[in-house]
Amino acid sequence: MGQNGARSVRVLSKLVGDWRARLHGRGEGQSSSSNSRGSARADLSSSRLDGYRQALEEHFCITVTDTTGRILEVNDRFCKVVGFSEAELVGQHYELLSSGKRMSEMLEAMWETVMSGKTWRGELCDRAKNGTDVCFESIVIPRFDARGEIEQFTTISTDITPIREQSQALQAMIDNFPGGIALIDRDVNLVACNKLYRVLLDLPDRLFASLPMRLDTLVRFRAERGDYGPLPVDDAVTSRLKVLLSPVAIETERNELSGRVLEVRSVPVHGGGHLNTYVDVTDRRRAENELKVAHSTLEAFIKHAPAAVAMFDTDMRYIAHTDRWLHDYNLPNEPLIGRSHYDVFPEVPEHWKVKHQRILKGATESSPEELFKRADGSTNVIRWEVRPWHLEDESIGGMMMLTEEISERKRLEQELWRLAKQDSLTGLPNRLLFNEQLESMLVKAAENSQRFAVGLIDVDRFKETNDILGHAAGDELLKEVGARLQFAVSPYGSVARLGGDEFAVLIWMHSEQSALAGAIDAIFEALEPAITLGGVKHRCTISLGLSLYPSDATGASELLKNADLALYRAKDLGRDRYQFYVPEMRASFESTYKLHRDIQRALHGGELDLLYQPIISFEPDAPTCFEALLRWNDPRRGLLSPAEFEEIFDDPKSASDIGKWVIDRALRQAAAWERAGVEFGRIAINVTSADFALGTFADFVSAKMREIGVRPERLCIEVTERVFLGRSASGVAAALQQLHDMGVEIALDDFGTGFASLSHLKKLPIDRLKVDRSFVRDMETNPDNLAIVRTIAHLGQSLGIKVTVEGVETQSQLTLLRAMGCTTMQGYLFAKAMSATQVRAFVRGEHAVSASA
Repeated sequence: MGQNGARSVRVLSKLVGDWRARLHGRGEGQSSSSNSRGSARADLSSSRLDGYRQALEEHFCITVTDTTGRILEVNDRFCKVVGFSEAELVGQHYELLSSGKRMSEMLEAMWETVMSGKTWRGELCDRAKNGTDVCFESIVIPRFDARGEIEQFTTISTDITPIREQSQALQAMIDNFPGGIALIDRDVNLVACNKLYRVLLDLPDRLFASLPMRLDTLVRFRAERGDYGPLPVDDAVTSRLKVLLSPVAIETERNELSGRVLEVRSVPVHGGGHLNTYVDVTDRRRAENELKVAHSTLEAFIKHAPAAVAMFDTDMRYIAHTDRWLHDYNLPNEPLIGRSHYDVFPEVPEHWKVKHQRILKGATESSPEELFKRADGSTNVIRWEVRPWHLEDESIGGMMMLTEEISERKRLEQELWRLAKQDSLTGLPNRLLFNEQLESMLVKAAENSQRFAVGLIDVDRFKETNDILGHAAGDELLKEVGARLQFAVSPYGSVARLGGDEFAVLIWMHSEQSALAGAIDAIFEALEPAITLGGVKHRCTISLGLSLYPSDATGASELLKNADLALYRAKDLGRDRYQFYVPEMRASFESTYKLHRDIQRALHGGELDLLYQPIISFEPDAPTCFEALLRWNDPRRGLLSPAEFEEIFDDPKSASDIGKWVIDRALRQAAAWERAGVEFGRIAINVTSADFALGTFADFVSAKMREIGVRPERLCIEVTERVFLGRSASGVAAALQQLHDMGVEIALDDFGTGFASLSHLKKLPIDRLKVDRSFVRDMETNPDNLAIVRTIAHLGQSLGIKVTVEGVETQSQLTLLRAMGCTTMQGYLFAKAMSATQVRAFVRGEHAVSASA
């Protein structure tokens, strides 16, 4: 035994000696037998004390210090634990072993206890020689001297460093637990918790000033705060404690007022008590909800996608499909998941199965349009694409089919094609499709050195037929013509309706001119039989103009232009015929085009003018009237009369523009004469069918008279018989009646040269008849013309209609006409047409003319 052991023995011997003395003292005054028994017991006690002493030496750390804290003795066990030798410790102050972790309040309490002569129990933390902390569970016992004063302190300690290290590790585990944790003992006290427990439950630190604390106190605090909802506090406390103190492990989930979602587990602990954990799953639940929403959205998208989509695994079993897949293939409304595609569609051909295997090896295939046979045997048109789909490791997980039912789209496309390229009335190709066919024909003909003809067809006098019989009859006529043309042309080429009554044909000339001649004969022969419209048979004729590729032109536009020129020539020659294009037609066309262009320039450039020819009346006090005559002062050709540019009036637009200009100019001249005091009767203005075309002629004249300030009594409107025979005869009659009712005089010009009947004179508001100059010119030598003039004069007198004779050039003509009773005349005998500035002088001298006559 070393010195440390010896000193420990001495210390323990003193303690044991004291215990022995106490034992002997209690035995004084007893009998001898009693002494014997006492001696035996003493021996037994001494033996036990020796055992205790050995146990103390081996298992406890013992130190002796004086009242100042200087170390007097230590045992081997203590030296071993702190790592110092006895020599290094004895004589040193105990502060040598201070770790600095002993709180001053605790040390003061210890010293106060032992200095008062009492034993102190508690934990001490010393610092070992190697710098580590050593924890002791210690008993400090004061020792007294003979005077009863404290002379030493004996400290008996147990090394609890491993226990403290385990406790610290456990506390670290608690503090770093990814959730709140609380330990409840068997007495329902909260004995331990981590900071996150307080954070998650939003508990104030003041509640944890001293642990342990009653669990029901904490639960009641939360109930009173409203954490458990609207339940009464006592009910909420009882309900919550049942969960937290469940006799079996239980897991619940709570939505805290803070918005957190907590996953709460309560686990019974062996020996009594519970361990409660609180994990914040807010983000997890939010992510799960978002995933559910995304999954639901994806599922809804897949289910209700407007396309037929199906996914298969590598064995061609269905993984997913849309509702549209079932619909498009007329399948029962039942899920196909897990079923083999080849069981669902046993009719899948072998080449498709081979294609599936190619796709499962990585290929992608598609088709913009394919006719597919459904499971029920019906067919539809689909657009499809098939491609593999891949797993996360990029391996092929199966294949995906996307098919789109396009049967309805194809039907609509065909309908749109028909509407866009097929004439709705006749079912023939329209202008758009005809142009495409012509372009295609040009390419083919150029590649194969072939010839063909382009023909344009107009139905003769279709407008008259349409106006007389009505639009319904006109449509029936066009349908019948279209059908006959198609029947006639089909062996040679194709036919199209370009619009209105205009048709077009393309004719291949496979055997030179003979094929073309055969086609032309077939066309006219097809239209030879009469067409029944409204129960009445009508003979329909056509005009056909043709141009040839490549002799006449090599481009579509030029071929059509040439055919159009040939068509106009056929119509000019009397209709019901065909004409081939010849270059002279283009020269004529270009001349007409230039004429139209020049007349527009004349209208806006001041080249047009009016001359005025007097209309002499032989009635007393009757003023002279004037007929406004149009002249064109062309810079290139000089002064032109309408007869020299009459073709311009075939164009309704140009004719209407000229007519409006004449009316405006004549009315303004009449207003000027009135302001200048010129004595005159009326200004007569010639109008054509084009003036009545829009149905607003009377309103236009009325508005012009108001605008310029000319009274209706100053105006005479002259129309020819042709105006009444046109398609707008009823509109012309209404306009003339409106003007007549205003006070405008209506004159029928060139009477006797056309086809007017006496019924027109009865039905229409005619105030004056004008005898054409052609009858007057040779009436002295031509009995027929003389009779016509006399008849017209007598007719006017009988009907009360004034008569004006045109073209009076000789005195003998004047004498003869006066003898017939004619009182109003015009002609070179009296005056030629004159400018507006010459009218005043003429008016002043007109009476001399009348007198000489």
